Amino acid sequence: MQKSIEPGLLYIFRYFTGVAVLYFAILTSYSALAAQSNSAQQTLSLINLGTNLLLFIYLSIPWLQRQLKRVYLPLALCLYTGLTVFSNVIYLFEPGTNSTTMIVNSWELVPILLIPLVLISWQYSFRYVLLFILFTNGTELFIMYLTIREINYATLPILGLPIIHAFAFGVVGFIIERLMDIQRQQKHRLLMTNIQLGQYANTLDHLVTSRERNRLARELHDTLAHTLSGVAVNLEAIKTMISPEQQEVAVMLDHSLAATRLGLEETRRALQDLRAQPLEDLGYPLAIRNLAQALTDRDGIATTIDIEPDLPVLPPDIEQSLYRITQEAVENITRHAEARHVSLELKKTGNQIELTISDDGNGFNPKESPMDSHFGLSDMRERAAIIGAKLNIDSHPGKGTTVHLMWEKINDQDLDL
Repeated sequence: MQKSIEPGLLYIFRYFTGVAVLYFAILTSYSALAAQSNSAQQTLSLINLGTNLLLFIYLSIPWLQRQLKRVYLPLALCLYTGLTVFSNVIYLFEPGTNSTTMIVNSWELVPILLIPLVLISWQYSFRYVLLFILFTNGTELFIMYLTIREINYATLPILGLPIIHAFAFGVVGFIIERLMDIQRQQKHRLLMTNIQLGQYANTLDHLVTSRERNRLARELHDTLAHTLSGVAVNLEAIKTMISPEQQEVAVMLDHSLAATRLGLEETRRALQDLRAQPLEDLGYPLAIRNLAQALTDRDGIATTIDIEPDLPVLPPDIEQSLYRITQEAVENITRHAEARHVSLELKKTGNQIELTISDDGNGFNPKESPMDSHFGLSDMRERAAIIGAKLNIDSHPGKGTTVHLMWEKINDQDLDL
C-alpha cells in the first residue's frame, strides 16, 4: 500500500459519498415523517447518513491527506466498509425478522458494497479484494447463522446468499484488478519507451554535435591555425632582416610574435577541446583521469586522483557533461586558483555517479555574478541541469574550492505509476 493513489479515485469516492448523503438524508426525513416506519429502518438510515457525511467531509479536506499520507485512503475504506456492514445487519436483530426480510436486505447490501469493492480493486492487489470479501460476506453469513440457528433445506438458500455475493464480488474484483494491472504495465512500457526515445534523441544530438565540432575543428585548423602559423614564420623572417640598431622594432616584433604564438597555442587547445577525442577514444573515467593528471604534468600541481574501477558505461550526453564540467573545473584551477594540491574523486554509490574536485587555492565568492561568468560556472550549472544532475560549488576566498556533482540513474522500480 505504498504507491500513490490512482488518479480520479478520490474524486469518484467523494462523488459517491455526496450522492449517498443526499439519498439517505431524504430517506431519513421520509422515515421520520412516515407513521408506519420502524425503529430499525430509522436507525439504519441515520447510521448510513452519518457515515457518508463524515466520509464526504473527510475526503474533501486535502490537509488530512497530506498529514495521514499512506493511511488516508485505507482508513476511509475501512471506515466505510465496517460501518456499512454492521449498520445493514441491524435488521437481523429486529423481532419478527423473516426469511423474506433477510433476502431483501441482503440484496440491498450488494450495490452499497460494490463501491468500496471497485475502489479497492482499482487501487490495490487482489489479496486486499479477498480480505474485503471475507470480512463483508463472512460477517453477514455469521450473523445470519446466529439469527437462524439451524441449517436445513429451508434456510440453506438464505445462508447461501453471502456465498453467492462473495463469488460475484470476487469475479468483479478480479476483473477490475487485472484491467488495472494491464493498464499499469502499459503505462510502464510507454514511460520506458519515452525514456529510451529521449536517450536515442540525446545520442543522435551528441553525434550531430560531435560531427559539427569536428567540422569546425577542421575549418579552424585549415584556416586560422595555418594563418597564425604563417604569420609566426613571417615575423621570424622579418626579425632576422632588421638591423641591430632597430631595437624598438625588434621589441615590437617580439611582442607580436609572442602574441601570435599564444594565439596559435590557444587555437590548438580549442581544436583539441572541440574534437574531444580523449572521451571518445578512452572512455570517460580515463579521459577524466588524464585531465587531472595534466595538472601535474603541465602545471606542476600535486594531484590526488581516486577513480573507482569498473564504472558503468553511461549515456553519451552524461559522459560528455561529466567530461566538460571536469575540464572547466581543471581549467579554472590552472588559470585562477594558484593551488598547490588538487584532489579528484569519481565513484559510484548505488544508482548515483559522484564527481568531486577540490583544490587549496585562492577560492572565490560563487554568489558574485561577474566571477560566476568569468569562471564559467554558469556553463557548468547549465550542463548539470541538462542531464538532471545536482551541482554544488563550495568556495570561500582564501580557502579553496570544491565542485561536487551527483547524477542519479532512474530505475524501473523508481517510476511511480
